[in-house]
Amino acid sequence: MNLKEIDKVFKFGLDFFFGENFPAISLIVWLFPLMLLMVVFILKLDLYFQKKYDWQVGYTRKFFHFSIFVLAGVNQYIFGISGVFVLGWAVTLVIGYLLWKGKYSVYYWLLARAKDAPHPSRYIVYPYVATFIGGVLNNLFFPSMAAIAGYLIAGFGDAIGEPVGSRWGRHRYLVFNWFSEVKSYRSLEGSFAVFIVSALAFYLSLIVYGYPTDMLKIIIAAIVAAIVEGLSPHGWDNLSSQVCGAILMSYFLI
Repeated sequence: MNLKEIDKVFKFGLDFFFGENFPAISLIVWLFPLMLLMVVFILKLDLYFQKKYDWQVGYTRKFFHFSIFVLAGVNQYIFGISGVFVLGWAVTLVIGYLLWKGKYSVYYWLLARAKDAPHPSRYIVYPYVATFIGGVLNNLFFPSMAAIAGYLIAGFGDAIGEPVGSRWGRHRYLVFNWFSEVKSYRSLEGSFAVFIVSALAFYLSLIVYGYPTDMLKIIIAAIVAAIVEGLSPHGWDNLSSQVCGAILMSYFLI
């Protein structure tokens, strides 16, 4: 098969995927407003925690990240991929509004990190795009339960790594970044936290779908997931973590 044929097959797959899973109007009518309210509520709650408990952006950003990934998993479990589409539209609308308002919105600074200057907005956009691509790839090539496992790995793992690293990280390592003027670091302590919650995410995924839980395999898979997250380019671990989780679930754990 040459490159043109591969491209044709891939385009057909995308057309089929989006056409086959496009939400029914009856679902959009009530689920989209609900998801929009949920996303706004998550940001409101994030702002409350920031003011009440002096949360720094490492916490507020990851609380939003964690909440959206968990909501995606719940939506897909209940409504299928169509439910994730609707959630994605709500997130897109809210993120687009925050980027439009920029530094003049307090909600923007719940997601934008000062240390990403001079490109703080790009590091809101990159994780958003990475999440979208990861979700599409997982649902194109893996069963729904593996895609949900990918959501949980990205949602649990990445969400815990930065807060733990920010507070307890003492052994830092430099992360690849597309922009040399933005230096990004992760920590061994944060990566260890990713390992712990990745193991939990794999365990819960297996339990929910009724598969046997081999703890040795779960530990190995969690180590791989933590390494992949740790080596991922800054802003793009939502893609690599999702796909890594789905691959491990599909070909190693079940």
